[in-house]
Amino acid sequence: MFRILIIEDDISSARGLAKILLTYGFEVITAIDACQGLSQTFEKKPDLVILDLMLPAGGGLSVLKNIRSSSQIMNTPVVVISGMSDEAYKISIAKEKVDAFLTKPYDFQELNTIIQNILSNKKA
Repeated sequence: MFRILIIEDDISSARGLAKILLTYGFEVITAIDACQGLSQTFEKKPDLVILDLMLPAGGGLSVLKNIRSSSQIMNTPVVVISGMSDEAYKISIAKEKVDAFLTKPYDFQELNTIIQNILSNKKA
């Protein structure tokens, strides 16, 4: 069973996404801010992180940079979801080697396809 960490400060969005992912057979962990998200990434070693960028306590970009700079978790796949549409910000995110970027509101089927593709490559 794959473990997915959702780092999202909108609790209802996180719960809704978690509920859907649970029905697909994933183990789901949630975090509501950057600090908690980074801590959970180190502690729980998820197979994939779904990361919102607009987070309290540090922001999603800092979480992403910390993940990519730590030898313990640097290879953890990260799917960024954000309402941000600023191109310069998207470029700064791309430099951190995200596995996928979806703009809110996103289509869950598209997210599920991305997750399945990333995790099937991880198994191989």
